[in-house]
Parts: sequence; structure tokens; C-alpha cells
Amino acid sequence: MLATDRPVPELMNQIDRIIPGALRALPRQWQAARHLALLAALTAASAPLLALLYHVLGFDAAGMVVLTGASVMMVAPFTLNAGFSLASARNLFIAALFVLKVWLALHLGGVGASTVPWFALCPMIALLVGGLRPGLVWGAIVLATLAALFAAERSGVPMGPFPVSDPSLLALVSSIGLVVLGSVIVALASNAVPVDRRHK
Repeated sequence: MLATDRPVPELMNQIDRIIPGALRALPRQWQAARHLALLAALTAASAPLLALLYHVLGFDAAGMVVLTGASVMMVAPFTLNAGFSLASARNLFIAALFVLKVWLALHLGGVGASTVPWFALCPMIALLVGGLRPGLVWGAIVLATLAALFAAERSGVPMGPFPVSDPSLLALVSSIGLVVLGSVIVALASNAVPVDRRHK
């Protein structure tokens, strides 16, 4: 039991090294910063795999956009040590994800794109890291964006699907990824307890 439990606190100790002491003095902000750093780590692990998938599907441009957006998301927790507030780091992370999903929607068929459900992660992450108000704000932004994409399609704005070699594979991987990341966010939220208690 002890051998299998040790990696978790060790991982948290590594994450805490990039969180400023001022945030670690505030349990709720410390916990939120940890969540942001964990999500950035997941992004670092998954982005190269997504880029590889788009390469296999013949859409290298999408792979480059994924890597670019992921790079910004991975940097977000480190901006805390550069003097950025937790809210700024959080919004940088979510905004990078949001812009990435907008680009993919515009190039993969608009609101019918298999990547569109990933927009749901924006308010979910905002709720996890920032609370109710940021979650509502990002939820409103996402809803307005989806409505705008729909209206643009109906107005004749071209959003034809890119001819990927296997649309079903893209849809499958997109759905699996959303379920996994959504489950991680819910798990982090449901296990949220005062971080200073965990650290002792």
C-alpha cells in the first residue's frame, strides 16, 4: 500500500514547486493552482498524441494548432511565478483551449464537428479552478460562440468538413478524450478537501 501511495504525494510536491508561496498560504487558491497544474500536465501528455492523430488523418495543420494551443496551456501554471494572478493563469489556460476549439470547429464542419463537445471543458475548468462566477462567464461565452457558429452556417459562411481520411476515428478519439478529461475534472472537484490537511 505504501509503495503505491507514494507517487501521489511526490507528484504533488513537484507541482507545489511551481506554485508561489503566497498562493500556498491560502488553502483554496493552493488547491486551485494544483488543479490547474495537473490539467497542464495532462495537456502536455495528450497534445503530442493528438497531433500524431491529425498527422495520420492527413490534417497536419490541425496538429500544429493543437501543439500551439497546448503550449500556451502548459505555460499557464508557470505564469504564477511571473507575477500573474491565479485568475489570469486560469483564463489563459481556458482561452487557449477555447481558441483551439473554435479553430477546429471552423475547419471541421462548424457546430457539427466532432470536436465541438470539447467546448464543455471551458466552463468545467473555470468552475473547478475559479468557482461559480468564472464558470458561468465561460459557459455564456461558449453558448454565444455555438450560437454564432450556427448562425454563420445558416448565413452561408463556408465551413465544409476537412476531408480527413477517417472521420469515424476522429469522432471516436474525440469522444474518448472528452469522457476521460471530463471524468478527471469531476474527480478533482469531488475530492476537493482543504489542501493544507492533505499536505500535513
